[in-house]
Amino acid sequence: MLPLAYITLSLGTTLPLAIASTLPDVLHRDVVIIGGGASGAYAAVRLRDDFDRSIALIEKQDILGGMVDTYIDEQTGATYDYGVQSFLNVSKAMDFFSRFNISVGSGSSSPSLITEYTDFNTGEKVDFEPPTYTEQLAAISKFLEIIEPWESMLQPGYWNFPEPGSIPEDLLIPFGEFLTKYGLSEGAPIIYSTTGLGMGNMSEVATMFALQAFGWDMARGLTGEMALFVPTSGGIQSLYNAIATDLGDDVQYSSTVIDSHRTDFGVNLTVRNHITGKVTNIVARRLLVAIEPTEDNMAPLDLSPSEWNTLSKFTYSNEYTGLVDNAVFNESYSYSNLPSSAAPNHYLVFQDEPTVASFAYSGLDHLFRVMIIGNKTTTAAEAKVLAQNSFNTLLKAGRLSGPIQDQELSWVAFSTHGPMHARVTVDEVENGFYQELYKLQGARSTWWTGGAFSVNFQTKLWEFDEGLIPKILEGL
Repeated sequence: MLPLAYITLSLGTTLPLAIASTLPDVLHRDVVIIGGGASGAYAAVRLRDDFDRSIALIEKQDILGGMVDTYIDEQTGATYDYGVQSFLNVSKAMDFFSRFNISVGSGSSSPSLITEYTDFNTGEKVDFEPPTYTEQLAAISKFLEIIEPWESMLQPGYWNFPEPGSIPEDLLIPFGEFLTKYGLSEGAPIIYSTTGLGMGNMSEVATMFALQAFGWDMARGLTGEMALFVPTSGGIQSLYNAIATDLGDDVQYSSTVIDSHRTDFGVNLTVRNHITGKVTNIVARRLLVAIEPTEDNMAPLDLSPSEWNTLSKFTYSNEYTGLVDNAVFNESYSYSNLPSSAAPNHYLVFQDEPTVASFAYSGLDHLFRVMIIGNKTTTAAEAKVLAQNSFNTLLKAGRLSGPIQDQELSWVAFSTHGPMHARVTVDEVENGFYQELYKLQGARSTWWTGGAFSVNFQTKLWEFDEGLIPKILEGL
């Protein structure tokens, strides 16, 4: 048997003799986790604190929490969550806040707003008449009743997804067709405006993926069957700051994997801090990947042909959000982007991505939340250009209160939420894609969590982790 030191160095990156005196630090851990967003941070706490396993958490940002995005006003200390805005009370989600002494309540940081519908491509006001709130909730109640039999197939993961030939046909038809078929179109505006907008033109997306963007628990939350909650102070980022304090030096911030070697007996990751340049080798018995399996994210991992063939089939939305400070917006307004053809009551008509979904007042001074939905290739720079162009169109069309001359959007905050809403073609689903995807779980000492393997809601990801952790611990 080869000595461990030999195995460690043979699995790591080859270093030139000139820097042999500065060999990387070597860490030995039970589990190494890539990604400190909702899935990775939660799993790190549970594995280390509750199951007494040594961990290392690798996070490319300088904070944990991923797409949480809490803005803090420097003058008043007031907070506004411009990313994640509430939590679904699934499983024991509130208990996780309690362990960090964070109180929660049902209040929301979002004010009540007047919605003005405009086609951001033309600046033309859209005389859209949405159903009444009562009518929308009635449609959501009926929607929930229809989709309930399929819940275990899709959430919190795809462990029970039907084999090819047994997939309910309704899951594979376009979502707009599904809503029309069951007389649910009156629910479309609220589905889109809450979380469905992340899919872009959700009418054209296969129903099973629309259900992952807005499904069972969101419907329960809107109809009062499940509680939605937020921290009562400090914003949602306060939870992940508390997790960071708890995990301490077990988190490597501002760091990414630059090389890897994975076997059935363990993994070795070479990690570099992109600020200091420090390189660390992490030798672990298990790897948990808690980032989206995009081509860029997976490049440093030594994917096998079968892993690459499966993961490369995903396509994504690139979602961006931010806060802009421009006094020309009318406070208490939400400027919502709809095609002119949505008027007066075509509930299933939406803009194609890439697009700016809305500018909505935050309740803080002149700050407006911007939601930008991109396609698979939309970059952050392109998203900002989209926002600027939409702003210019609204300004020149007289939809805002300021002078018409050109102005630059004043960005107070900007955040990348994509890639997210991972999906594949209907043909791939019918050919057994999800069975092949889940064969990756546990292979080469590697486990997978996050939206591509579950669903993009924070507490649902925690619920998925709860089912995954016993599998990770087996034999450890």
